[in-house]
Amino acid sequence: MTFKTFYIEQLSKGMSLEDIAKKHGVEISELKKELDKGTKVEFEHTESEEQARQTATDHLVENPKYYTKLAKVGL
Repeated sequence: MTFKTFYIEQLSKGMSLEDIAKKHGVEISELKKELDKGTKVEFEHTESEEQARQTATDHLVENPKYYTKLAKVGL
């Protein structure tokens, strides 16, 4: 495990989607849509739905629009 992987995996530790939505001041429904997008994206790196969802959740702690922004830049 690289430092970056370890660091990112620690971001959402113990946080629910509700906690993340509250942290960023966004609606839970918006965050759920973003999590669905993110889970699909993260399947590029794993075959595990649980791991893809966890990684997506970790990125949403950083930015609640992480995957929308990723799509806008074509990644």
